[in-house]
Amino acid sequence: MLNSCSKDDNSVKKKNSTFVMVHGAWQASFVWDKVKKALEDEGNRVVSVELLGHGNDYTPVSEITFDKYVKQVTNVIDSLNIPVVLVGHSLGGAIITQAACKVPQKIDKLVYVAGFIPKSGSSVFGYSAMDSGTLIPSALGFSADGSTVTITNPEINIREIFCKDGSVEDINLLVEKLRPEPVGAAGTPLDYSSDTYSAIANKYYIYTTEDKAISYPFQQQMVAEARITNTYEIQAGHSPFLSKPTELVSILNKITKQ
Repeated sequence: MLNSCSKDDNSVKKKNSTFVMVHGAWQASFVWDKVKKALEDEGNRVVSVELLGHGNDYTPVSEITFDKYVKQVTNVIDSLNIPVVLVGHSLGGAIITQAACKVPQKIDKLVYVAGFIPKSGSSVFGYSAMDSGTLIPSALGFSADGSTVTITNPEINIREIFCKDGSVEDINLLVEKLRPEPVGAAGTPLDYSSDTYSAIANKYYIYTTEDKAISYPFQQQMVAEARITNTYEIQAGHSPFLSKPTELVSILNKITKQ
């Protein structure tokens, strides 16, 4: 009897996962640090992608394209040699959508955290323009040549739009590391097979119900269009990995067990 119990316990032992995480615009891989540490402490493997032109990457804006973002992600997935939990936030949602359709057999779970899900033929900028609840347009400032766009009055707008529920330290970090966003990538229409996307069975969406960057109603609209039926929500703004990391990790753990 004791031996039988021991086998049962081992059989239900949590299976560790491999996560690939993709950040959004005006942010970088550092935003995943709290979540990454918590997941790794539980035995998971986590790779947070630093998109070109973000964080510590200084690739010239003229060399940055949406396709190169996608290639960064698929290269990471290919290098891991195991199906991954692919997680995307905001702009990263569009990137993981196209990346997943390029390597569908290597996707264990596809998880959006307040992520864009543009249909093929549409861009992130195009989708953002359809969101009547977003505050982002009022905070944008374009460079003289139109190649980059940044958040004006960041001390105010980063807090109000991206992380109102975050700590002073969280908001200061976002302001300190703010860099202009390349325009071309966000304005590039996605190009993927809707049949391939539909065939990816394990898709999940984590709503951020207090979001001022991508409004909750617009998140719901995208989820309905994408026919994603597995959803969770966090009562948080646009950056729950900073303001509510424990809650986000708990949801990710629930997803990996499904």
